Amino acid sequence: MSVEITNLNYVPTLAVRSSEMNGLEKLPAATKDRLQPVFLLAPWPNAGELMKAIDRIERAYPKRSYFLDIDRDYTPTNLEASAQQEWLELRDPANNFANWIGFIDGIPNASPCLQIEGLTEAEVTEQIIAFQEMQRTFALRVETHRIPDNLDDTIAGINAVGSADYVVMIDAGWIADSLTTRAAIGNLIQNAFGDIDAQVPIVVSYTTIPKGYAEVEGTRFTPFDNREFIQELRQLTNRQKLVFGDWGSTRPREAPTPQSPPKPRIDLALRSGWLSARNKPEDWNYSDAATEILESDEWNEVDGLGIWGETMIRQTATNQDVGINSARKNVSVRVNIHLHNQAFYDSDDPKSLNLDEDWED
Repeated sequence: MSVEITNLNYVPTLAVRSSEMNGLEKLPAATKDRLQPVFLLAPWPNAGELMKAIDRIERAYPKRSYFLDIDRDYTPTNLEASAQQEWLELRDPANNFANWIGFIDGIPNASPCLQIEGLTEAEVTEQIIAFQEMQRTFALRVETHRIPDNLDDTIAGINAVGSADYVVMIDAGWIADSLTTRAAIGNLIQNAFGDIDAQVPIVVSYTTIPKGYAEVEGTRFTPFDNREFIQELRQLTNRQKLVFGDWGSTRPREAPTPQSPPKPRIDLALRSGWLSARNKPEDWNYSDAATEILESDEWNEVDGLGIWGETMIRQTATNQDVGINSARKNVSVRVNIHLHNQAFYDSDDPKSLNLDEDWED
C-alpha cells in the first residue's frame, strides 16, 4: 500500500521521537486521514532492533501509508547496539543501497525516499525500478543543507524511467530567518528541478520554531510563514502542484549539550504561529503557564476543537499532575494541536468537525 500522491494535503516531517509519536498518536482518525507524513527513521531508544521504530510509527499512525527516509541528523552512540548497527547498514550504498531496498520491502505501508549518495544515473534508475516492482510510490527528498553532488544525475535517472509516480520534497530543516532560504528554494525549483514533470508534486518544508525562550516573560507569539511562501512559489515558478509541508512544530535532531532543565512553559499551536507562556522571574509552574494561555485572546482559536491537546492544556490549568508536567509533554501537546490545525487548515469551520472514533470490540 503506497501513499496516494494525486491529492496531497499536508506533509509534515516527523522524527521518530517520543514527543512527535505521542502527539500524532493522540490525533483523531479523521485528522490522521488528512496527513501524509514523512518519518525520519532512527533507532527507538533502548530497542533491540530497528523495526521497533517502525512498530512505534505504525502504532501512532495505524493502517495508513507514509513516506519513510533515514534520519541523517541521528548520531549513533553505541555501535555494539543491534538497532544502531542496522541503521548504519541502511546507509551503505553497496548495490544501489540494497539494504535500504530490502528493508522497505518488509514494510508494506512505507513509500520510500530514494537513497542516492554516490550513485550514477543508471544506479538511481535501478533503485527506482526496484521500488516500482514493489508497487510503491517514492520520493526524492533533498535537504537544502545537504544537496548531493549527483542531483543532476539523479533527476536524469528519474526522467529516464519516464514515470510520474513520485514526489519531490525540498526540506530546509530549521532556519532562523526564512528570507534567504526561500530565495534558494525558488531557485532550486526553477533550475535543478526545472525538467521535472509539472504533474509531479513538490513538497516544500522548513521550520522556524524558536530554539530558545529565555526572553519570554509572560506570553510571546511567534509567527511562521510557510503557507505564504507556498503561494509566492506558485506565482514565481508557475507550478501549481506545490504542497505545504513543515516539521510538525518541532525541529531536526541536534547533538546533545549539557544544559539545565527548562523552566515550565506551555506552547499553544495556532494556524499561523505559536503562543508561548513562560515566566522565570515569577517562577511560573505549568499550571500558571496554562492559565495564562486559557486567558489569552489566542485561545479562542483552539477552544472547542475537541482534540487531546486542547484537553491537556485545560487539565494543566486545573492540576498539572494530570496535565502537562514536563517539557516533553508540552511538545507532544504542541505537535498534536499543530498537526490538527494544519490538516484542517482549509476547513470552513474546524470546530464543527465530527471527530468521533469508530468503536471496535
